[in-house]
Amino acid sequence: MRINKFIAQSGYCSRRKADELIKNSKVYVNGNLLENLAYQVNNDDIVEIDGNRINKKEDKLYIAINKPIGYTSTIKDKYADKKVVDLIKIKTRIYPVGRLDKDSHGLLILTNDGKFTYELTHPKFHHKKIYEVVVKGKPSNEDIKKLTNGIILDGYKLKKSKILLERIIGNNARYNVTIYEGRNRQIRKMFESINHPVLDLKRIQIGDYKMSDELKSGDYVILNKNDLDLIRGKYDRSKTCK
Repeated sequence: MRINKFIAQSGYCSRRKADELIKNSKVYVNGNLLENLAYQVNNDDIVEIDGNRINKKEDKLYIAINKPIGYTSTIKDKYADKKVVDLIKIKTRIYPVGRLDKDSHGLLILTNDGKFTYELTHPKFHHKKIYEVVVKGKPSNEDIKKLTNGIILDGYKLKKSKILLERIIGNNARYNVTIYEGRNRQIRKMFESINHPVLDLKRIQIGDYKMSDELKSGDYVILNKNDLDLIRGKYDRSKTCK
């Protein structure tokens, strides 16, 4: 890549300004003053301007994975045997958006976009998340109403949620649960508070983006712009083909 394009793609300045910096003896490559405006930068070159190293901006990457049970979402847990990032066979450094605890499975987003991560994880944006939840026993209607109205959890009043009974499975019940925040082990703690612990928890949707039933456990897909708009809840359905 030509040196002025490399500098421009780093976000430092325009190509024209980069050429001026070279002419004014401001640019060094591998410790040597650069004088050649047509210099081609390779992956091993170290480019500096006024003593500051310049790196090309990474392309933004967004991935949806069907996280298996037993994998941790955090990349900082040095004691974790299995991390979800180990399933991604891509060299770009990415990290999970929020968490899905080790004992849970389903939809998890990974990216290298800090702004996108902030938007999805900060409570003020109220992004909905939908889960399929199997609980022990059959909670009463009164208990479910109590949870949907928002209980006090760890000293914090939870926002209202939606909890719909899908079906009875033997002596247990399966619910479709929608929440608008993501506190640590929130759904598990909600049902524990009414003495009906969670037996299985699977996230199936974030915003308006629903994980495909064809995405097997441990598999992942790269998301496109329409997918991201669905996640953000900004998808314009009028633009779809009829």
